[in-house]
Order: sequence, then structure tokens, then C-alpha cells
Amino acid sequence: MRVLHGDSLSPHTRKIALALRLKHLDYQLAPTSPFEAHERVIHHPPMQTVVALAESSHTIYQDTVITAYLDDAYPDPLLYPGNPTHRAQIRWVEWFCRYQLDPLITDTLFYQRVVRGHILDKTVDHQAVNQALQTLPACCQYLGEQVKAMPTQTVTMAGISVWSLFRCAKMAGLVLDDRFAALSDYLSALDQHPLFDAYAQEENHQLTPFFASPISLATT
Repeated sequence: MRVLHGDSLSPHTRKIALALRLKHLDYQLAPTSPFEAHERVIHHPPMQTVVALAESSHTIYQDTVITAYLDDAYPDPLLYPGNPTHRAQIRWVEWFCRYQLDPLITDTLFYQRVVRGHILDKTVDHQAVNQALQTLPACCQYLGEQVKAMPTQTVTMAGISVWSLFRCAKMAGLVLDDRFAALSDYLSALDQHPLFDAYAQEENHQLTPFFASPISLATT
């Protein structure tokens, strides 16, 4: 049995789950809390769990390594399709989400407003939240420019990366106003795809009570 080890709230675990579903690969999720030790998964600070995929006698770690492995092992359909230029653009969007936006959205907004504020019922660091809201507009504007010409009918790792991350943003209450129309339109189009719609419905069934109140990005 193929086993996905990771925190079900993490966008990195969500990425791999969606990739497996896109490729019609059966898997079992072994939930791993970022607050607890686990013998098969290396942990970083909260909400930065390293995902692991166990198949047969081997285990692959880290979400971007796993997605590359999945395309090598199960190339139909590809997560990184197209010519070299197109694949490079997909990888760039994935990298930007993983290393530029994730610390702001997942590790700050989602962790503070959902994990601490609702699930753990602890004090929210409002200063950290406000700092993230000050930094995010430029990042969201840039991401919108990168994805506005990308197709949404064919799912790639670019779409999976953006959607997985902004699911955390949505749970954290983040509302994108008219300044971010390109990104909003891209996310809305992805929401209509059966892959993302089905996954969202599953999450909503369990997590809707933990969604945070609406919050807007800072204006300059």
C-alpha cells in the first residue's frame, strides 16, 4: 500500500495528495502532526512538516522531490507537461509558492489564525499577522501576473501549488480584493475543476468550523 505521511492541514501534504489523485494512484494518508515526533518524517517548526511518500520498500521525502519522482515513475498525466520553457515556468510558480508565499500564508496567517486561534485556542500573534498582510500584496500581485496566462483546464503542478497554498489562505480568512483580479480569476477557475472541487468538499466537511473570520490585505 502506498502511504502518504504528512500533516493533512499542510499545503505540502495537500499538493502530494492532489498529485496522486490526478494520476489515479491509490494512497493511504498517515496523519502526522507537526507538534509530535514521527519515526518516518523529519520535522521542522510548526506547519513546515517534511512530507514523505512510502512505496514498497522505499520512502521519498520532501514535496518537490516527491512530485519529480511521481512524474518519473508515473508519467501519465505529467505534473510538469509541455516544452522546457513551459516546464520551467511551472517549476518557478511552484518554487515561488513554496519559498516566498508559504512562510507568509501558512506559517503566519494560517498558523496564527486557524491553528492557534481556533484549533489550539491560544493567543494569536496579531503583530505577525499584520506584518504578513503588509508583505503579501506585492507577492500576490506578482503571482497573478505569472499565472494569468496559464491554462486551468489541464492541471499542472503550478495549479496544484497555487490552489493548495491558497486553501490555507482561505481557511485563514484571507480575501483578495479587486487589485488581485488575475490571481482571483485563476483560483476561481481552478475551484471549478473536479479534482479541486472534490478535495475542497472533503476538507470543508471536516474543517469549516475552524475557518477564520475574513481579513483583507493591507493597502498602500
